[in-house]
Amino acid sequence: MAKTLIINTLGATTKSFSLPADDTSASAFCAGVLDGQYEGYVKQGESGTDSAITAYNDVRVQISSDTGSKTYIGFAGKVGATDVEIQNALIGKTVNGVKADKVFVSMREVKIGA
Repeated sequence: MAKTLIINTLGATTKSFSLPADDTSASAFCAGVLDGQYEGYVKQGESGTDSAITAYNDVRVQISSDTGSKTYIGFAGKVGATDVEIQNALIGKTVNGVKADKVFVSMREVKIGA
């Protein structure tokens, strides 16, 4: 089944959601019901695997700009990844409309099947 990720921005507010639709149907939906700007991203394929993984890092990131704006993201990261690697990958980027001038990372290792 087709899947489209929609990112909708209205002023300073950004929302994202997934639609179980191809890009044509998703575009029609967005044009009919959304205000502001929207972008659609269609799933093209899958990569990676979760087989033979025994642990992961539960990562929480706070991103803040010099202007005081903040946003938060979370993800399941590789066990070998460090907080410094994550900070370096994000610093200077814009995430959820916030320029990453400061990046704070916390993570804990989670064992699978233990």
